[in-house]
Order: sequence, then C-alpha cells, then structure tokens
Amino acid sequence: MRARAPGKLLATVAASAASVTSAGVAVAHAEDAKVADQSVIDSRVKIAFEGAFFQNNVHQDDKTGGTDKLGNSNGDFSGSVALTKQISSDMDWRLAGAFHIGKKRSYDLSGPDTEFGNPGTTTIGFGDDYNFQAFDFDVGKHVKVQAADIRFFGGLRLVHSDERADISESFTPDDPADKGLSADKVGSSEYWGVGPRVGAEAYYPLGETWGLTGAVSGSVMWGRRNDRVGANITGTNPDGQESFTLASHSSSQTVTNVDASAGLSWMPLAGATFTAGYKIEQWHNLLVNSDSSSQTFHGPFLRLEVKM
Repeated sequence: MRARAPGKLLATVAASAASVTSAGVAVAHAEDAKVADQSVIDSRVKIAFEGAFFQNNVHQDDKTGGTDKLGNSNGDFSGSVALTKQISSDMDWRLAGAFHIGKKRSYDLSGPDTEFGNPGTTTIGFGDDYNFQAFDFDVGKHVKVQAADIRFFGGLRLVHSDERADISESFTPDDPADKGLSADKVGSSEYWGVGPRVGAEAYYPLGETWGLTGAVSGSVMWGRRNDRVGANITGTNPDGQESFTLASHSSSQTVTNVDASAGLSWMPLAGATFTAGYKIEQWHNLLVNSDSSSQTFHGPFLRLEVKM
C-alpha cells in the first residue's frame, strides 16, 4: 500500500502540470486571436500627399467673344495634404487642405515717348492672376460591398479665393537724372465661404498590391466677397509714392463645387500606397474674373499615402 502512494502522487503532479500547460497554451492562442482581430482600431494616422496639373477654362476667350489678348490660363497647379484617423472599426475622420495656383498672365506694350519734356520709354502693361484654397473636415463610414470598400462621408468645407487684375503705365527717362513715373490701377476680389460637403470614395482590390480607386463629392458654400479698386503712383527724381482706394464693395455670394476622380493604386510596401489617376473639379461663382461663371479644372494627379 505504501509503495503505491508515491506513484499516485507523481500521477497527480503530472496531471496538474499538463492542466497548467494546456491553460497557458489556450491563453496564448486567445491573445493571438486578439491581435489578429480585424475589429481592432488602427491607431496610426494616414497621411496623403497629392499633386495635379490642370487644364482649365478660366481664361479661354474674353467676354466679348474674341480671343483673350493675355492668352489662356492653362497650367494651373494643384496640391493637397490630408490626415485620416480611424475612430472605430468602420468609421474615421479626415482633415485636408488643398490649393490651386493659377497661371500669371501679362501683356506689355512699350515705345519711345516724351514726358515732362524729356525723352524716354513709355510702357503700358496688363496682367492678372488668381489662387484659391479649400479646407475640409469630414467623418466617414466604411461599408463593404463584396470585395469593395466604400467610404461615405459628410462634413464642412471652407474656401478662400484671391484674384488680381492690374493696368500699369510707366515712363523711364533716357537720362536717369530726369523725372520718371509709374502708375498702377489694381483691382482685387477676395472671397471667404463655408458650407456642407458630402461624397463617397471606393477602393476595389485587383490583387494583393493593386487596386482601383474612385471618388465623387459636392459642396455648397455661403460667404462674403470683397472687391476693391486701388491706385499706386510712384515718382522718381524727386522720389514720391502715393496709394489710395478708388472704390470698394462687399456682397454675399454662394459658391458651389463638384469633383470626381478615378485612379489605379499600387501598394509596394505595407502602409504605403501610390495612386495615379485623373481628376475633374467644377466651381460655380468662385472666380469673378473668369470668362464664364463656372470654372472647370481637369488633369492627371499623383498621390502618396503612408501610415505613421
């Protein structure tokens, strides 16, 4: 009887050890399952950089139907930066800023002249340029449709535009000791507006590293436009300078926008995606110096997205 007791004790210890080992393995598998769970929120922030080169209809022909003497304004450059943060398994928020820089146009006429009784050269110039920016904040909801990931979003858009047009005249004497003069008549228009923006974007995988992307959105902004006409006069020998406002006006205005894009995405590394595609934007009432009330911008774009 006594000889059997140690055997029973060893059997009991072995069974207890096996039980503990099994429990440890079960806990380990449970932890692995938690890590692989797709519902876990990705704490990284996704940063996207985008650049585009647009054709546009801002200045194609003048308002009388003839050819615009300053030429067209094709060559608009656009860029943007966006930050996206996941807040649940199927929702996120995004903060983005974009800018457009229009092509600066100018046209000069010059010839010999006599001012103040002194010989010299008179130059008459015409020019204009524009730029505008958009700032967005939205919240998105992701929906799976078969293999596609569709993000529906809604938020606010703030837009700012700045336009300038000027007519200048200057006289440069042949003798620097003689009196010279330059005068500029400058017209400017600045707009600030804010309003709701809604849209959707989608990603459809073509494999492990390739996919198709597309997006469409629309917005309406209400705001104020400030128009100003001023003059700058500068004289030489003796020196003198004067600036004054000839007229100014402020009014309420509504601006609308729709845009769409499509592209091909490539993910060479985990957390990094390159996208190349084509984009079109249309704005209504944004630029008052445009040859039409609706301005259309379209062209290729490149985008890099990284998770940090």
